[in-house]
Amino acid sequence: MLSPSALIRGIVSRFLPAANADNPQVDVPPRFGRYGEQYGLSLVRKQHLLADEGSYFVTNNNAQAGILSSPATGFVATTPAMIVYNTDKASASGYKRVYLDILDLITTVVGSAASGLVNLQAALYLDNGNRYSSGGTEITANIVGPNADLSPKSIARVWFGALTATAASGAVRALSPLRVVRPAVSGTVLDVVGETKHFNFGAVEALLNGSITIANANNIPVPLPPVILGPDTSALLYLWQNVGATNVAATYAPELAWFER
Repeated sequence: MLSPSALIRGIVSRFLPAANADNPQVDVPPRFGRYGEQYGLSLVRKQHLLADEGSYFVTNNNAQAGILSSPATGFVATTPAMIVYNTDKASASGYKRVYLDILDLITTVVGSAASGLVNLQAALYLDNGNRYSSGGTEITANIVGPNADLSPKSIARVWFGALTATAASGAVRALSPLRVVRPAVSGTVLDVVGETKHFNFGAVEALLNGSITIANANNIPVPLPPVILGPDTSALLYLWQNVGATNVAATYAPELAWFER
């Protein structure tokens, strides 16, 4: 019997290879990932296959207790609300990348201000190194894999809350420098307890179509660009209550999901 390597042979190409024109007379090798998987169009739209192989992870603040968010009233590079860091090193054999999937933020205490609140805004950046400096809550210890048969170890570290980050490096990238997440309920109240803001990284769905009832607890989808963290790189999500005098930041129960390959 032929060995598997003799039955199927191809090229390992994590990066996009050169395109081939349609031509029934020309043979081309199949494309493989570095773990031997053959590239194809999946029939499964959900993340079960990633969980099945032990590469999908989730984390939250245990018991879904709320965490006080950033008190910023505008974009400040050193005051993100979340940092995700890939602890792998490029020099390590078989290093992995971190692919962010979804982030849910459930409001447990509404943000407020003395006057002048306009809306909740967000931004998304990438940078080299671990940008975390101090503050907030580290929820790395709560990382679990959703496959009950496996106990994989994640390479990610995650912080959420009123964080202080180090200064941006020269390699910083603005993936989404400004998103308006929701209008304020009033000039003194930001949003509503029980509201869910669903950040979807690499979403193919559109933004919310039409207006929301600003005084209700809504389910607000926020599509964002895909995020892939190479070794020793960070993703930084910023949240701020725009304008507002003497702001008191909202408190959120965070739940983050991602995969590593």
